[in-house]
Amino acid sequence: MAISPKYRPGMPPRFPSGSRRYSKRQLGVLLAFVLLVTSGSMLVYHIAAGSSSRTKTGCNKDADFAVIRWNTRPRDSSPPLENSNNWERPRVALPHHEGEQNPEQQQQEQQEQQRQEPYPPHPQLQEEQNEQLSNDLNQDINDQAIDETITEEEDYVPFQDTLDQDDGEKYISYLPYAGITNQFYGMLRGMEVAKALGRTLILPPITASSHDKSKQNQPWSKFLDLERFSEITGTKVVEFHQLRDAEMAEYNQLDCKITCGFGSKRTIDFTAKGFLKQWHFNVTLSPLRTDANKLNTIVSVLEPYRRDKFICISNTYKISVADKSEWERFGQHLHFTEELTDFVQEFLDKNLIATEPVYDSKSGQMTKPEYRYITIHARRGDFAEYCANNFAGPKLIHCLPSTEQFAERIDKVQQRLTPALASSSTSALAEMLPVFVATNERRPEELKKFADLGWRYLDHEEMRTAEKLGVFGPMMIDQVLISNAAAAVGIQMSTFSRVGALRLRDWHHRSMDYM
Repeated sequence: MAISPKYRPGMPPRFPSGSRRYSKRQLGVLLAFVLLVTSGSMLVYHIAAGSSSRTKTGCNKDADFAVIRWNTRPRDSSPPLENSNNWERPRVALPHHEGEQNPEQQQQEQQEQQRQEPYPPHPQLQEEQNEQLSNDLNQDINDQAIDETITEEEDYVPFQDTLDQDDGEKYISYLPYAGITNQFYGMLRGMEVAKALGRTLILPPITASSHDKSKQNQPWSKFLDLERFSEITGTKVVEFHQLRDAEMAEYNQLDCKITCGFGSKRTIDFTAKGFLKQWHFNVTLSPLRTDANKLNTIVSVLEPYRRDKFICISNTYKISVADKSEWERFGQHLHFTEELTDFVQEFLDKNLIATEPVYDSKSGQMTKPEYRYITIHARRGDFAEYCANNFAGPKLIHCLPSTEQFAERIDKVQQRLTPALASSSTSALAEMLPVFVATNERRPEELKKFADLGWRYLDHEEMRTAEKLGVFGPMMIDQVLISNAAAAVGIQMSTFSRVGALRLRDWHHRSMDYM
């Protein structure tokens, strides 16, 4: 049986007479063109569908959440793609939509629900994550490994919204800066700003600096009598721990206005970063009309924010007070707490003999027994390199005096306090005042020199100071002993010595001998 021509393979059908006929060559070209157009359309569709399925985190409006888990693994390390418990990759948990997972994927997810094994992200997303990590909270990732969970596109509740909106108070605060004495002066200058604006000052706690890196903090009220201070000065202060539980609090947004260039000309320092991390704050630093460091200017540019419940400024330590009145107005009224003075009293009771009470004709009363001693503040350790680089030659004595140079000065102070020493008699030598050394010196050979001179360095490990009073207790005990001494010898270039000298002068009308 003959096959119909129209079903013959590779042959075009026959058309009635008068219709257009195509040659084999023309039909071949037409077929190739149809195949080319069809395959091109399919390729475009495949690319479009593939790119839409790889939409970056946060771009899909139908997504409910996107969580990124960070760690500090270097980007140039290339871990294997297989799941492993020996390392942890940054993890991206993207929202899932119906129909996107096959049964095998769902089963695997259920099996590893408890383990939460991470998987490697897209390389471009990895780069974006690392860039965000370097800026997040301005944290110093060089000295600690962190593993934080951060929610993208999540707005943290502003800190001011956590305050009592009906208490009628308006607050101001600041970021702490550098070591404990600089933080003390930052507090005084913060009080100047708060007083000028009529606001209550929220005091950041004493926060670990780059000197000790203990990553701890303690409230100022542990060591300073803030209630007595407010009664004397009329200055209203409150501390962060009274408004916020650092351990339980969720992260809040802290918007700080840039002052003294911190946030524009320079970054906030180690201490400020530690404070933000410890108290769960995400900070935003925003410029004022003028980036100033003079008190009057700062007060002026903050005036437009007078209706705000809360104001934060990035730095107070560098604020310049025209008449340097911060000590007279505030500092001298910050007395030590009873707990602190009792600790020192117990130490002196064990180690010294108090003077006998005598009758005071002016007051008509017997004087209280007191302990007479001399203190030396000898800052060493971290201070040595700074002094060597900035005070070479004869000026070094003003920054890093040797033990021998201290000994020469102590001899002069002893003779001034005990004139009978000029006779060099045995009875006169017995009247020499005991000497305590407040120092961070730990070299055995130097400590032996102190002992050979008859001095006693304040060994806070032996005294168990940090155990009883906390990590900042030793420095505060040193200040108590300096401020109550019959005489003191300090370092001209140390703010720690200078604030001790101010207490000695204004509380007891005595002076410090500077090297």
